Amino acid sequence: MVSIIETLESLAAKGWYKEWQKPAWKQFMLTGDEGLLKFLPKFPEHTWLPTELLSALPGPDQIDDGGQRFLRACHAAGHPQAIGVWMQQCVSKDATDGEQFSKAAALVLGFGCPQLELAKQLAKHVRPLRQPDGSPTAAGRFLLSLEDKTVGELYCTVGGNSGQAPEVSVLFVKHAPQRWKSLLEKFNSEGDSKLFDASTWVLALEAAPGDFLEPAAKAFELLDNWYSRYEVGAKLYELNPGRFGAAMEKLTTDQLLTKDTQAEMRLWGQAKQSALWLVMNRGTAALPLLLEYFAAQLAPEDWHRKNQGGYKGEVLDLAVQKLRREALPLLEACFDVNQPEVQLKALQLWGTLKVDADKETIALKLRQLFAVMDYSVVARGVRLAGDLALELVENDLWSLLSHKSRPIREAAATTLAKLGESRLSKAKELWKARQSDTRLATVIWLKAVGTARAAAILKARLDDEEVDDVRDAILLALEKLVGSASQTDSATLRERMEKTLAKITGPPVPWLDPAKLPAPKLKSGLKLPPSSLLYLLHRQSRVKEMRADIEAKPLFEQLDRKTSGELALAVLEAFFGSECDADDRWAMALAAIVGDDRLVPVFTRQIKEWADNMRGKLAEYAVQALALLGTDSALLAVDAMAIRYRSKNKNIGKAASEAFANAAQARGLTVEELGDLVVPWLGFEPGKIRLMDAGKSKIEVCFNNEFKLTLLDATTKKKVAKLPESAPAEVKSEFKELSAGLKEAVKSQLLRMETLMVRQFHWPDARWKELYLQHPLLLPFAQRLVWGAYDNTGHLLGTFRALEDRSLTNALDEPYALPRECTIDIVHPLELTSEFRQVWLKHLADYDVVPPFAQLERSVVTVKHEQKATKLSSEIAETEINAMTFKGRAERLGWARGSVCDAGCINFYTKGFPTAGVDVFVGTEGMYVGIDMYTNIKLGRVFFTKHGSVQIGSYIYDEPGDEQDVRLVPFGEVSTIAFSEAMGDLMRIAGKDKTSTE
Repeated sequence: MVSIIETLESLAAKGWYKEWQKPAWKQFMLTGDEGLLKFLPKFPEHTWLPTELLSALPGPDQIDDGGQRFLRACHAAGHPQAIGVWMQQCVSKDATDGEQFSKAAALVLGFGCPQLELAKQLAKHVRPLRQPDGSPTAAGRFLLSLEDKTVGELYCTVGGNSGQAPEVSVLFVKHAPQRWKSLLEKFNSEGDSKLFDASTWVLALEAAPGDFLEPAAKAFELLDNWYSRYEVGAKLYELNPGRFGAAMEKLTTDQLLTKDTQAEMRLWGQAKQSALWLVMNRGTAALPLLLEYFAAQLAPEDWHRKNQGGYKGEVLDLAVQKLRREALPLLEACFDVNQPEVQLKALQLWGTLKVDADKETIALKLRQLFAVMDYSVVARGVRLAGDLALELVENDLWSLLSHKSRPIREAAATTLAKLGESRLSKAKELWKARQSDTRLATVIWLKAVGTARAAAILKARLDDEEVDDVRDAILLALEKLVGSASQTDSATLRERMEKTLAKITGPPVPWLDPAKLPAPKLKSGLKLPPSSLLYLLHRQSRVKEMRADIEAKPLFEQLDRKTSGELALAVLEAFFGSECDADDRWAMALAAIVGDDRLVPVFTRQIKEWADNMRGKLAEYAVQALALLGTDSALLAVDAMAIRYRSKNKNIGKAASEAFANAAQARGLTVEELGDLVVPWLGFEPGKIRLMDAGKSKIEVCFNNEFKLTLLDATTKKKVAKLPESAPAEVKSEFKELSAGLKEAVKSQLLRMETLMVRQFHWPDARWKELYLQHPLLLPFAQRLVWGAYDNTGHLLGTFRALEDRSLTNALDEPYALPRECTIDIVHPLELTSEFRQVWLKHLADYDVVPPFAQLERSVVTVKHEQKATKLSSEIAETEINAMTFKGRAERLGWARGSVCDAGCINFYTKGFPTAGVDVFVGTEGMYVGIDMYTNIKLGRVFFTKHGSVQIGSYIYDEPGDEQDVRLVPFGEVSTIAFSEAMGDLMRIAGKDKTSTE
């Protein structure tokens, strides 16, 4: 292990962390001279301990004098959190109950760290304080052993921190309730209740209401923080509504009626909490107060109004759910103030009440919404109009086709398309619009109508339209509706080219000289003329998506792809040699359209460089261009990038996944089928031996069932450890490239195979034999996994695996013949009885077969009888875990963060199971963008929703809030495999499963 002194020197050499570069650090660690401590820089509170330094500190058994002096110096420099994170590191590696903690605590106390300071660091950094069975850990026992005075002083420090106080509270409530009660009463009597976090009282009341009700009631009167008073009061009301109802009503009413329009945002948060309590506990009796709340508006700044709008939206949700049509006055009141986002929410909820008599009123409110200046809200309102009162606001929507906002125009066009062919006569009038934007919206409308008559109207307009953007839109729409606008003959193409060339004066970008580009041939054998090349460059430069320009497409199709590869390389290299402005990304698309597999390594290198240098958006475009190239080699690289960038540079990984899915759709295949199709052969051919010239001999190269290369002397058939030194340099280079390619391919296939098992993907038997008994990279999977044969209803007929000679065997070592017309899938353990799993596990062990990933020994979780109706589970709620540990584990298992909300807060992580038709969510309390490695979070409720029913994005609050949400799926209705995989993931993430991912 690198010593702490070497680590400090390394940090100093890199110029990082100036506080750690002072020579007094190293001198003190070398000499132990106490006089040097006064020269150490004082650290500001919450200074981070660099990861390198923490990694260089071993546990108390191995720590040397330098490490101990480092901790002593941190304490002297006002950086005690270094001691806290080191203690947590020691505890996390504790092999026995408390041994490492006891030694670490003795060391820290021994160099003069006060007991109180150590206790503070334990409360802030060391987790857990209680074992899974509820008993205190060694750290917890240490805190329980403190004198009451020290405990009080400790809580004065951590009481206001909601992430630290609950841990100490639970510890004392569960293991020293009378001591804790006495301490709370003492603080009450001295007027110091404000030091206690509200969770202190709530936890105490939940654990022992009889013991803590009176002190909590006293604290409720003394607390001066509104939120603390509210939380304590709400819990007291829950326990005794008769006694605490009046006090809670006064607390919430007073806050709700605050008239200060310049109030800080926190007051609006308090008003929201008050309104929610009144709705839930006073119902219709609270309507007069709630009407005043909805009539109030903060200062006009957008961010204030939007945040307040989010608060009011939550209240509306609960009011409509609780009061139904009695909440209508609140919905109408939303239109008395300028808060468009609240008005939109009101209309959405109004629509759920489904009363035809309301349509005229709803139409009036929609018109009011269409006139506001928040265009994003207007666009959403226009789409909503299609479901609420389309015919009544139809004239307003036709007018919006000329709106200056493109999203509004597009929303109006797609909404009007719901009226079908009955309005196609409007097209004649719309084509006359002077603004090209209106005509573009008309194209969108006709495309959305999508009928043959709509296509005919588009086709008739094509020759009359002079604006290129509108023509392009018409051509793209016709391509979508009928396959193409028409067969473009040579004369028409020449005419369009001449018109285009007459408008331009030179190449679209200064870094690309058409005269220096290699000219490809046409399929006719003639060379592409320079003017035609200039036309292609100009037309493609107008396209921002990764696709061929629709007007230039006929000319692209005339190119001989066998000769256009040089042009593609030249264009791509010119772009990569420029400043790589994102607006010039069309060059990558052009290269992909005319290029060949020589582009694959060029793209791959550049994507990696951009990913490593924070140019992720350009890397996304490059991935899309690589998919546009469309060859098996290119799509294999895209598929590999979807996996490589799954956790790091997730946007690139997502772009790769979407591009691969689009390529599959274009070929008429599923993603899984395309994945099979592009599995690399790495130079091997079916049924043939691959030979390499080793100079004096020939070497046979093949794969073994451990996914490693095996070398045989072609003459003697004996194994060879490595290529002979006599092998030519180009053969050695080829072998090195093969080894690297195999490693990358196996990594991709391992994750793909496990995903296919979870998704229960089935291959037709003939296709499975073709793939898994013939492909050299897939044959090891056939040998090391247990497979199932299924009938056309999905019933499991039998299980088997492949042997080295490609024959099949069952668990009893008997030959297995596939049933006729069956499908084949990787067996999930839930499909087998526990007894039969053991038979297979014994078989695999007898033959030393190790599955490439956890299959039959995979942890399974089944729905208990009492869970079948559960929609919101609290099974792992309150589980505390380090934020970075959670993030790493979750993202490695394919989970992604949910919406990013106020202050970068992330309230949920989610994972999709599209085949099973569900998504799963877990709450994350205290998680936020940019969270540090020293912060803990708490897991919250777990729930399943219908796949794709929850919107995720910035400042989108769309996750279900209660069990009434129709998008929730009861646990008993979730696919058994999806449920097991989701809950198994969560057990591993929470550290409650022995297979937890580190």
